[in-house]
Amino acid sequence: MSDHIRSNRSNSIPELPSLGSGLQLLEVDGEPRGPLHTLAVDQILTSQGSAYWVDTGGHATTQPLARIAPDPRVLDRIQVARGFTPFQHYTLIDELCRKIGEETALVVVPALDRFYRENDLRQDEGEAMLVRVLAMLAQCGREHDIPILVTRSRDDEFAAPVEASAATTIECQSTTQGPRFVADEFETLVYPASHGQLQTTLAFWHRILDAREPLYEQAPGPVAPSSPEVVVDGAN
Repeated sequence: MSDHIRSNRSNSIPELPSLGSGLQLLEVDGEPRGPLHTLAVDQILTSQGSAYWVDTGGHATTQPLARIAPDPRVLDRIQVARGFTPFQHYTLIDELCRKIGEETALVVVPALDRFYRENDLRQDEGEAMLVRVLAMLAQCGREHDIPILVTRSRDDEFAAPVEASAATTIECQSTTQGPRFVADEFETLVYPASHGQLQTTLAFWHRILDAREPLYEQAPGPVAPSSPEVVVDGAN
């Protein structure tokens, strides 16, 4: 059995999957923001690095991120860019790899397929743009040896290339005893709770990250933030 697969009953620090380099597809059987934000903040804190977030559909909202993070200063390390059309989104991805520096520890691209489904695109045009975006992101992950954390808006034939391109697929499943992450060599079992049931609220994810604080204290020295707050750049 992998060292990653063990019961939290013998470990007081809740387990979260470590993100490898390349495309990491997060599949959630419910609302994706809590698990997505939690993995992003955890990666930033354990690596003491920064993140670029190319947003779609309002996933990168400051209030939920601030409520989840054990320290609000972690938001200093996240730079968010938003496009509102498939062409803007494509341009942001194209420019992304040129902006990544040594301090970059993560790229987050939620609902990666969403814009390329739009009716003003021919079906083959949207599919072609999605495949090119996936190729750019995969190359970016390889060249910089960092995780590219993505989700998809729907699990269907159109979005199948996202799963096919992923180096790892991480599933977050809801169970009667709480959420569970499952990947090839990782399984988060049950988070202990005094009342016997677990919630998936923002407060729950905050408690998970707060309990993992000893891991963050052991990480390498912090990188100076490039900005005093979450930077939001929109494409016009």
